Amino acid sequence: MVKTGGVNIMMELTILGGAGEQSRSSYLLRQEDQYMLLDCGMDIAEESGNSPDRLTYMMSRLQAVFLSHAHEDHSIGLPLLEQYGYTGEVWTTRATIKQLPLCLKALEEQQYAVADRGHASLSAGEETISNIRFRYLEDIAPRGEWTWLQPNLEICWGRAGHLPGSIWIAIHWHGKTILYTGDYSAESRLLEADRPLHHSRILSRAYPAPGQIRDLDLAIVDAAYGVDTDRQGNKLSQLNRYIKETLKQGGAILLPVPVYGRGQELMIWASEQYGDIPILVESDLLDALELFAADSQWLRPDGAERIEQLLRHPRLYRMKDDDSREALFLRYPRCIVFTDDGMMQSVKAQQHYTRMAASPANRVIFTGDLAYGSFGRSLLMDMERRGCQIHHVRYKVHQGLPDVRQMLLDLKSPRTLLVHATRPRTDGLALRLQQEGFQQVHALQPEDQLYF
Repeated sequence: MVKTGGVNIMMELTILGGAGEQSRSSYLLRQEDQYMLLDCGMDIAEESGNSPDRLTYMMSRLQAVFLSHAHEDHSIGLPLLEQYGYTGEVWTTRATIKQLPLCLKALEEQQYAVADRGHASLSAGEETISNIRFRYLEDIAPRGEWTWLQPNLEICWGRAGHLPGSIWIAIHWHGKTILYTGDYSAESRLLEADRPLHHSRILSRAYPAPGQIRDLDLAIVDAAYGVDTDRQGNKLSQLNRYIKETLKQGGAILLPVPVYGRGQELMIWASEQYGDIPILVESDLLDALELFAADSQWLRPDGAERIEQLLRHPRLYRMKDDDSREALFLRYPRCIVFTDDGMMQSVKAQQHYTRMAASPANRVIFTGDLAYGSFGRSLLMDMERRGCQIHHVRYKVHQGLPDVRQMLLDLKSPRTLLVHATRPRTDGLALRLQQEGFQQVHALQPEDQLYF
């Protein structure tokens, strides 16, 4: 527990998930008997001390909920809001709502509808979010400008460069100003990001629609890559080397990726780098790519054109079922394969691995973090495994040391909580930043509280 400032004006932050771990993200703010929730990647029913009565009490006093993007580690707890009686609004973006059925396994089979005038609803049965009222920030608050949502709540938001619809959010509530970056990356080759800048740092309009941030009481900052200093270009150079070596040997490359996110960026990059190589892609990944194209306001200026070029690529092949996967792999043994399961937990992904493992010329390349106990991590750690080669090259969709350092400089070095990484990783980054002169940099864990 960390306490700062005067007792009478303290605001409390409770970590429901995200600090000291990578599997979920949710942060609960409390001022006296009022609450606010930043992201819903939690199972609050299992948090220590959270009895049903306490949760019902908290939900009845929850003033607002903000959802930074649709990935399940930020949204899987949405059904609990309804379960424990929350009747207020969840503020997010249209693109995020459209992605929820793709990103939430609990909602895959649910029919989805978006109403006009800034509201959305999901038709669903029990344990879902059918009665939650979603509101669209872009309808109410211009990007990069401070706007009142409630009499005591003012907000500013910007694009976070992680997914179409992903945002960072700054709030001014009960006299405190807090920035939550969500999952942030300024290094996407496809998505645009708006830099959150302290108002004193904005000297020109050289950057796309920066958010003018006031003096912060707390910044909750994506620091998923810890002290890693590599830039995106270095990651892509390493990935390019592995792919070229494999193709030269007549082998195939399997790239397991999430259904929505870095996979679409890597598909476009691969089609541009290896124009004569067949690219075999799971149908759900291409469906998600079409959602990217439909939300062009989140893309870089050339983004929509690059997506269209990929969809017209003469050597792009859609894998719809087991028969098409088997037939395409037999027809094109020298190819690049994208499967929509970044950790290879599914039967489908593991069948892809079985095909790859038949030849030592083939490679599986993981591009994201692999959870302990996942099939992908077991492959990566098995030194005695026989068959194809296994590699890990992280494609950047979060922040490392140089990114966090620059963000803190842009914000005039506020009190900071480093999140979205394991405790050893955030401890190492916090120590490094403190050695560089940054003060009040915190590395905590779930159930910890921070007073400010």
